Amino acid sequence: MEPKIITKEAFLIAGVAGSGDETARVWQTYMKMEKMNPLKNQVGEVGYEVRMYASEGEAGKIHIGVQVKDSNVPEEYKLFFVPAATYAEFEIYPLKGYESSNAEMSKWLEDNASVYKEALLDGMKYGIEVYDKRFKGNDNPESVVGFLVPIVKIDPNFDITQMVSGPIDELAGRIKQFAGADVSKKVMQGKDEIIAAKDPAKGALWMKEALDRLDTLTDEQTRTQIMTACGRSCNTVNHKDTEEMKEMRRLCATEEDFIEKFIQTPGNGSRCERDGNILIQYYTPGKYKKGLRCYCSLINALPKGVNASPTYCQCSRSFVENHWSYVLNRPVTVELGETAITGADECKFIIHL
Repeated sequence: MEPKIITKEAFLIAGVAGSGDETARVWQTYMKMEKMNPLKNQVGEVGYEVRMYASEGEAGKIHIGVQVKDSNVPEEYKLFFVPAATYAEFEIYPLKGYESSNAEMSKWLEDNASVYKEALLDGMKYGIEVYDKRFKGNDNPESVVGFLVPIVKIDPNFDITQMVSGPIDELAGRIKQFAGADVSKKVMQGKDEIIAAKDPAKGALWMKEALDRLDTLTDEQTRTQIMTACGRSCNTVNHKDTEEMKEMRRLCATEEDFIEKFIQTPGNGSRCERDGNILIQYYTPGKYKKGLRCYCSLINALPKGVNASPTYCQCSRSFVENHWSYVLNRPVTVELGETAITGADECKFIIHL
């Protein structure tokens, strides 16, 4: 089976969400709701089933529905944002069983592992069943369901050192900018050796020691300026999630609708609460995949029981501040609460809307 490689713009689905092991029940709920309270802003006649795959042994999640123009939907409908992506589109023949093409899809992904890798959504693998004009019912031998596997093309020239050297050089440059070349040289001593080592744990411990030197050699205002500038730069470079959030905001009728949707589905590795004009966003790196100490590649492998200076977390605070200011198209301020690399279970960012 050779799939078609296609691209799709971001879109919004309105429908019903549920557990991955209750597919039939979720479909029944959606069909009943669609008849009782049809959507007025539906786009086209295509139905979607988005499957979010959890860890082995877990059911995962599903979202069933149709594309809508914006978030103006009845309150019983759940919204799900699908980001722009490239997909390998396979075909499933329902009469043979919905899992009948799994082996062929897995083989294609394996055979093309040097060219493509599966894209993630909120840190999870996912796939999308597409019910368009090809679908003629489960019992029709000519009936087809499209199945979209999101993929990312692999850069054959990628070197893991690029993930480390760029941020380290950025930090060195910001220290030089705000504290001078002499301080930058002292704080960043050993950086070339740690980049060449390609050892995440050693790199994290080196970063902890570099932060201790930074704290000793600079005052609080200066080191906050340094890390704030690093956070802005990081958000500029790693802008994909921010752009996807901006698109999600565009598809929502109001800012309130958008924030409510975000609170309901903040993404894997994050959770959110609201108290009036304050939005509290939590990063939970310890629960992400195999567990991390931070989402930053420079310090995410910091060993358990070893804590780092909160100075580093001003970078994340700045990243979050710039992210939300861009998404909402207005300035917001963010305060830093407890953080994972300083010993807490999660990172807390207090966002003043």
